[in-house]
Amino acid sequence: MTNLLVIDDEPLILESIEMAFPDHEVTKCLTAEKGIDAFLQSTPDVVLCDIRLPDMSGMETFEKLHRIDPKVPIILMTGRGTAGTAIEAMQRGAFEYLLKPLDPETLIPLIEDAAETSRMTRVRAVVPDASLDEVPTDSENDLLIGNCPAMQEVYRSIGRVARQNVTALILGESGTGKEVIARAIYQYSERSAGRFLAINCAAIPENLLESELFGHEKGSFTGADRKKVGKFELCNEGTLFLDEIGDMTPLMQTKILRVLQDQTFERVGGTETIRTNARIIAATNRNLEQAIEDKEFRSDLFYRLNVYTINLPPLRERGDDIALLASYFLKRFAKEIDKQIDGFAAEAVDVISGYSWPGNVRELQSAMKHALLEATGPVIVPAYLPDSVRECGSRTRESLDSGADQSLPSSATTGLDFAALTRKRLASGSNDIHRELVNIAEKEIFAEVLKYTDGNLTQAAKRLGITRTTLRSRLESLGMSLDKSASYS
Repeated sequence: MTNLLVIDDEPLILESIEMAFPDHEVTKCLTAEKGIDAFLQSTPDVVLCDIRLPDMSGMETFEKLHRIDPKVPIILMTGRGTAGTAIEAMQRGAFEYLLKPLDPETLIPLIEDAAETSRMTRVRAVVPDASLDEVPTDSENDLLIGNCPAMQEVYRSIGRVARQNVTALILGESGTGKEVIARAIYQYSERSAGRFLAINCAAIPENLLESELFGHEKGSFTGADRKKVGKFELCNEGTLFLDEIGDMTPLMQTKILRVLQDQTFERVGGTETIRTNARIIAATNRNLEQAIEDKEFRSDLFYRLNVYTINLPPLRERGDDIALLASYFLKRFAKEIDKQIDGFAAEAVDVISGYSWPGNVRELQSAMKHALLEATGPVIVPAYLPDSVRECGSRTRESLDSGADQSLPSSATTGLDFAALTRKRLASGSNDIHRELVNIAEKEIFAEVLKYTDGNLTQAAKRLGITRTTLRSRLESLGMSLDKSASYS
């Protein structure tokens, strides 16, 4: 529940705001002194503060609150005659300002945006100190869960780049957790006392994105009825996360390039050159090198962003992490909704491990919430999982158990022709071609490596570049015998 502190000497405004946010915990204060006391007693997620108060100016109140905790978003409320003061406060770190009378259509999304910004800034993204077999679910932080080699490299990369004041680029499919990695870089950096702001470049039209990033002057375009301070200015000395930067238009790419080169920009419709010292972390699910070849992304911007790159693996390539993450999310969400769940049935684990998770970690989270809501007993069984997960995961498991892929040509006879295998799968009506072909390829790879190591799993795992546990798990899921004397073909 979001904790909202409102400081205003008009009781009607306090009551109106409380009614507008029935799902929030709203603390109402009529004076600056009481507002500061409430702030000290229980740091709120968001503050709404009037510019004119009976015992202290709104600017002085803002400065006191901002010194106590600069991470808390403070939104100022002002009459039309004091907008200049509000803008000055924003340049000093206020989150936004609103003109009275308050418009609910403006207020509500702004509060939600501020609350999300507060969460990303204050809730740490950390690697748990505990054993990954006993991940704490009562932590107030967002835990980075994963023990596969690729995720271990991600953790090392965060450690290498966090304290270096350089641009970082995070690459990975949608749903792999790029925002959490960006927050971890910020929180382990020397800028962790400053502000962290995020913006999804793919979710905002170009003209609005330019205004969000750089701000605009009053009257610069239709609907610009007041001056706006953009995120580059708000995030001075902080960290700005540009998510899905690969979807920016060529014009916006040019403007971002200038900021990275000169650390200067102008507001939309303005002539004043503004400097910023925001650290940039960018992320995308696109192949930027291919986008450059297709002339959809500027090569010079890519080189500016690509100072240090972190590659996030898709969930389907993370082996034992899938079951580990599923267990963590199940326990975490069960606690949130106060439901007693002991764990998974073995059949459910098979289904979860056999599914390809095209939506990655985000889809896994959703599936665990679905399973919890469907569950009528203390153990999660396949019937509680979403239809898409249950059907595809079960079909893959049945295919492996029945040896259905044995009818396809193997490298021992005709060589693996993936184009031909794909056509066969298409003709058969399969809707899980990627997973089926990956399984075929893995069988061939594992068989050859195990023959070379004479069935030694430790040596085979080392040569494959994966853990022994992951190799054993994959062999079992593929139905390959672990008996050293057995054939792995």
